[in-house]
Amino acid sequence: MNTDDSRLIARFQRLTTELLAQKRLGQWHPELVDELYRTSLELEQRRLKKSPEYRNAMSRVHQQAEWLAECSRLSGAAIGQAPAGDQADEVIK
Repeated sequence: MNTDDSRLIARFQRLTTELLAQKRLGQWHPELVDELYRTSLELEQRRLKKSPEYRNAMSRVHQQAEWLAECSRLSGAAIGQAPAGDQADEVIK
């Protein structure tokens, strides 16, 4: 698996986690759904959804979303205040 594939899987994991956490807090945003859908299509095109790396990332999504939502509730901050899109990818580098 190359670096671009790994980044794409990480991006999809981040988007999915963020969307689930936002939904649990009742504050999801349609533009996040659009970005998640586009990323999902790209994963399908690259045939990454059957990879072990994808399965491992997705197995942690619900746990991370629950943790993120609870932290947000405790701090009073909105989920979307984290860096988004390409900015988040820059933080990862």
